[in-house]
Amino acid sequence: MRRFALATLLLLAGLGAGLFWYGAPVASALNLPWPGGASEAGGPRPRTAAVDRGTVTAAVSATGTVNPLVTVSVGSQLSGQIRELLADFNTRVSAGQPVARLDTAQVEARRAAAAADLRSAEVAILVAQAGAEKAAADAAQAEAQVLAAEAGVTSAEAALRDAEYETRRTEELRRSGHGAVRDAVRSGFTTDKARAELANARATVAQRRANQLSAEASARTALAQVEAARATQTQRAAQLRQVEVDLAFATIRSPIDGIVVSRNVDLGQTVAASFQAPVLFSIAANLEEMEIWATVDEADIGRIRPGQDVPFTVASFPGETLSGRVKEIRLAAQTVSNVVTYTVVVTVPNAGGRLLPGMTATLRIVTEHRADALRVPNAALRWRPRGGGEGSEARAPAAGGGGLVEQVLRELPDLTPAQRAEIEAAQAEMRERAAGASRNPEGRQQQMQAARQRLISRVNAALNPEQRARVAEARGSRGTSGTVWVSEDGAPPRAVPVRIGVTDGTVTEIVSGDLAPGQAVVVGQERQGGANAAAQGSPPGGRLRMF
Repeated sequence: MRRFALATLLLLAGLGAGLFWYGAPVASALNLPWPGGASEAGGPRPRTAAVDRGTVTAAVSATGTVNPLVTVSVGSQLSGQIRELLADFNTRVSAGQPVARLDTAQVEARRAAAAADLRSAEVAILVAQAGAEKAAADAAQAEAQVLAAEAGVTSAEAALRDAEYETRRTEELRRSGHGAVRDAVRSGFTTDKARAELANARATVAQRRANQLSAEASARTALAQVEAARATQTQRAAQLRQVEVDLAFATIRSPIDGIVVSRNVDLGQTVAASFQAPVLFSIAANLEEMEIWATVDEADIGRIRPGQDVPFTVASFPGETLSGRVKEIRLAAQTVSNVVTYTVVVTVPNAGGRLLPGMTATLRIVTEHRADALRVPNAALRWRPRGGGEGSEARAPAAGGGGLVEQVLRELPDLTPAQRAEIEAAQAEMRERAAGASRNPEGRQQQMQAARQRLISRVNAALNPEQRARVAEARGSRGTSGTVWVSEDGAPPRAVPVRIGVTDGTVTEIVSGDLAPGQAVVVGQERQGGANAAAQGSPPGGRLRMF
């Protein structure tokens, strides 16, 4: 039994040594994978492409809607029935030109009633003014009566002084024996009468003054009635003007020079403007220049700036590429199903009037352009040899997005503590997602792509527009790291570290690295039957670009 076990061990050791020395050729002959790359003759052979120079244009794809620069909705501020339609679809109109009229019978009746009320208020002013004049005359008469009564008091006082003097003289004569008693007594009676007349005169003065106060109050009341009549006249005049304004609103006019792109009413239709003005016409100010409102994902919005060229196509003119230019990025974000997008406004010349409002445009917003760049196919950046050889996928940019985050932190020393905390949190989330993807080989590429997309979105959201522009400029000049495999004279592929720049989805710019035009880089390998092997790994650049 021991001899049998020893023999078995010797046999297995011999097989192991044989596989060590001859395993690769045998695996190649059987078309089996074996560490070490290409096999001997008859095995999988690398498929290559040449490094060359040419243009590389990075662009953001989007769709949008063609719209006029200015579209004014013309409504009615007055309810009523459409009596006349003076404009139709595609009618060119000028500012102030009538486009429709409402029936005005009711408004004209209200205007006649308002005019009569105004005339009545004007007559009431005249009546009030006459009353005020009479009250003023009465006040003047009362003042004269007061003056007359005061003169009577003065006369009575003089008479009283005279009577008192006469009384004293007769009393002295009587005492001296020269005057009669009867004269002294009568003189006393005269004095008492003078006192009574003085009291009466003073009472008359008080009465006249009271009459004067009453007359002055009546005069002030009359003046107030005049002012009230004038206020009523002003109110009636305002009501008449309001009716005239309504009458003017019955004629609906174009507020701008332009062309009617929409008519929403017909002749005889009743317009109800109780709660809001109904839209009767839509008038475009100018169709010689249009705008495209494009929807762009938040991961790409950091790469877009005003002034960038935008080639686009519309279904109405297949095969023809039109051009526009980015005008602005609207700050109002829209979130649909947790997807955040922004509206990018693109101005487009439309001299021939070929573009019509509402057309759907497919755009490519050119974010970067290299006229004479050293470039390689994107497949060359994705290909890795089997078996985890030197420079394999492990040498690709860090799965956790460390290179991206390090570049942001290096280029932006002015980050706030809150921004740094958000970027570090995004990096930690990326690492967790990468760890989860490594435990699930199936769908690993899709999971890594989603994780990188999430990292880019969070970093973009943490930065302001000026910071995103600075990082984009730095990335364009320095590039990101990558690896290509060069095939030379049948030798095993050699890993060449490079710095990559912009990409158009097919080819990628090489910013720096030991590459020259004409060199052959591996983009895949052939399988049995001539079928091409799929490139392994995920693109270090590709379409998942930041800023």
